Formats: sequence, structure tokens, C-alpha cells
Amino acid sequence: MPNKTTSLDIKIKTPSKNYTINFCTENNFENLCNTIISQINNRNCLFVTDENVFAKTDFFKNVEIQNKNIIVLPAGEKNKTWENIEKILDACFLHNLDRSSCLIAVGGGVIGDMTGFASSIFMRGIPFIQVPTTLLSMVDSSVGGKTGIDTPHGKNLIGAFHQPEAVFCCKYFLSTLECIEIQNGLSEMIKHGILGNKTHFEHLENLLKNNTTIFKNTKITEVIDGEDTKLLEEIFTLVPESIAVKKHIIQQDETEKFGGMRGFLNLGHTYGHAIELLSNFKVPHGIGVAKGIICALKTSQERNIFENNNYNANRIKNIFEYANIDTSHNFSETEIEKAMTHDKKKKDGEIQLILIKKIGEVTYNYL
Repeated sequence: MPNKTTSLDIKIKTPSKNYTINFCTENNFENLCNTIISQINNRNCLFVTDENVFAKTDFFKNVEIQNKNIIVLPAGEKNKTWENIEKILDACFLHNLDRSSCLIAVGGGVIGDMTGFASSIFMRGIPFIQVPTTLLSMVDSSVGGKTGIDTPHGKNLIGAFHQPEAVFCCKYFLSTLECIEIQNGLSEMIKHGILGNKTHFEHLENLLKNNTTIFKNTKITEVIDGEDTKLLEEIFTLVPESIAVKKHIIQQDETEKFGGMRGFLNLGHTYGHAIELLSNFKVPHGIGVAKGIICALKTSQERNIFENNNYNANRIKNIFEYANIDTSHNFSETEIEKAMTHDKKKKDGEIQLILIKKIGEVTYNYL
């Protein structure tokens, strides 16, 4: 069956690989599954997913998918470990994968990062396909080729750059997500607006401002459903716009050269990763980035880097408030700075920060 996608599909071109991000807009998984089977094209393969996706969505109920090799891992950032990489690799050997085979990640950023990393080291590298199931993974981790795992020393300190063969973003997954997962993804989308596209920021600002009541009245563990699904559809229409910001950057700087453009995508991350680590990963990644962005804004203002405009500073603070995203934290500056020393984005001991000049423009600075 041909891939029924929209004109929103995005082509990514990097020195190591070109691939397409496909957007599936149906309110079911039938066409998505058929398209993925077509992409696999009779190769031996292994689907990697987590227990939440396997139990809470209908994706793996597709007959053709059921007939493929599948490994189900525990969910959550705390499981982004060597132990689970070994489980993926063991499953590859168990099912007789070889260099002509492929892996398919069906999950959020944790599954995508681990599957990508496992595929980069299995027999010195085999292809993998990304099927992001969260808003956060659609706009962030599934695009750009960063893969890896966490350690007690910090997030993503072991990994590789390994671009996917293809990415399939399906709108229907959004209807399965708890509100906190939508907020996680919105935080990264807002980040893209702040660092590179003020029009994207304005689109998100208007959308969230007009739907504040939904976020205020939905518990973080509840699914946004019923008449509110229109909000999810509108958010999904902005996903390609958000990805386009990242595309523009990674095509110029695929492997994040020190001081290169790709570093701008770390806005909020140096602070955010420290907060995630200090919370023992109870703060999820997207919310950590939101907290980190507000920390970066404060530092930008203190160092007179942010344009002296309280109106725009309040816009950045308010856009998170519209989505009911908590940007506060209880850690001291000393605790955060100590946690930052584990960040991989440093040179000669200096911790690299991305600070905000204005909405749509950021710059490098150091702690």
C-alpha cells in the first residue's frame, strides 16, 4: 500500500544520510502499519517498544506487525541503561539479525535513543526506523541522529550520532497521551520558537493562550479527549513547523561541533539536565527543559544579554503558564552548578550555556 501522507513531509539532508519525516494524519494505525511494513521491505527486523506503548495503544494489534520480532522494555528514563541495550542486542542475535536487517523504534525518546544506539553498534551499524509515539519525540529526539543512554554521571553521556533511515510521525498517537506528555512536547516546541523562529513562537503562543482552560482543567495523568481533541489536531499541524527549525540547524551542523549551530538546540538543556539529574529523573525531560529555559532567561537578563524588554521576557514566562507547565524548582544555584559539571557540553572545564538575546535568537555563553 502506498504511503498516505500529507504535503507536510520533510526531507532531511545530512552528510551521513538523507531521510524523510513522514506525517500520517489518520485517526487509526492501519495506514501507518502498512507503510512501515512497506519500508521494511521483507528485511529481517526487530521492533523495540516499551510496556506503555505495547499495552495502551492498538499499534501492535496489527496482524502484520504481530508476525514480526518484537521486544518490550520497561518504560521511563530510569531504564535508559546499558542493561536494556544488552537486551536489545541479545534479541538481535536471538532473531538472527544481520547487517541487512533493521531495527524499528516505536516509542518515546527513551526507546528511540536506545534503539538508535543499539543499531549503531550492532555489527558496526545497521539501519533503524523511528516511529515516535510522544509529541516530545516527534519534535526532538527522533530527528537529528543523536542516540545514547544515561549513566549515574549524567544524561546521554554514552552514545553515537546515527541518523535514522526514516521517521514516521502519526497524529493518532497523541490521542493516547497523558497531559504531561503533551506538555513535555510543547516545551521543546516553544524552545524551537525561542531559539530560531519567532513566527513559530507566536503560533504556539496564540494556540496555547486560546486553550488555557483545557490545560488548567486536565490533570497531568489524564488524556486530553472528547471535544478537546481539536487542540491535539492543531498542535500536530505545528509539528512540521517546529521540526523545520531543527532541520535548518542539523543540516548545517550534523555532529554538534563545539561552538557550532547545533549547540543552539541545547537551549534550556544544560540547566534542565541538571534539574532532571537532581530530581532523580522525577522531572521529565520536556518539563526539565522548560525549567531550564526560565533559568537561562534569568541568566540572560542578569548578564544584559537579553534585550531590555520586560514585555518579551513575560511572553516567554507566560507561554509556559498558558500550558500549565510548572517552571519552578527547589534546587539551589550551587546544587545546579555542581550537577552541570557532568554535562558533556563543555570544553577545557568550561560549561557551555545557550542564552537568549530575544525571541528568535540565542547566543553562546559560559557559566
